Amino acid sequence: MLYCEKCKVHLTGSAQRCPLCQGKLSGKSEEDSYPRLSDRRKPYWLAMRLAGLITVIVLVVCMAVDFSFPEGGRWSFLAAAGLASLWLVIGVAVRKGKNPMKSIVWLLGVVSVLAFVWDWRIGFAGWSVNYVLPILIPCMQAAVLIVAWILRLRPSDYLLYLTICVFAGFLPLVLLLCGALRVIYPSVICVSVSAVLLAAMILFRGAALKDEIVRRMHV
Repeated sequence: MLYCEKCKVHLTGSAQRCPLCQGKLSGKSEEDSYPRLSDRRKPYWLAMRLAGLITVIVLVVCMAVDFSFPEGGRWSFLAAAGLASLWLVIGVAVRKGKNPMKSIVWLLGVVSVLAFVWDWRIGFAGWSVNYVLPILIPCMQAAVLIVAWILRLRPSDYLLYLTICVFAGFLPLVLLLCGALRVIYPSVICVSVSAVLLAAMILFRGAALKDEIVRRMHV
């Protein structure tokens, strides 16, 4: 089989040069001159299918135990809803994985909504707005900055997404002013961090932020 050192692909057929880069080939010629590219999705899809199978097994076991001992209540439905929520988060992360910044913003929204729905469905103890939201938002703000630093992204690649996370950080302030919070300290920290980040963005990246908003809004 022919092999191109530059493109790292194997070829069949009797071609003299690589159809991708026109470079010289090594090896013996065979039929068919199209390159054989490795299937990079196979390990990924195998892991997803194994995770799906494990999820089904866990769900079946939970339902079997639940229906075998009915005096414990139908907790298997909560287990099913929990697994569905987990897969929703994984699906969003995988779906938006090509753009890490967009993935972070989507995860912020999805996890916040899921936390509120779960809190509401089990009696609304308030943990979703008192703890989850004001802790999740600074974590996502930090995630944007860390990923941007690791990937060496340009300001135009992350500023808009950081701005969304920063303005989301003022939502606990609205809840605090409305008297919807029982525990104020996480929300105070969240709002304080968001205010500092907003000031830093305006002072150090104000021009780049303005250009990005103009570009995104087409104004």
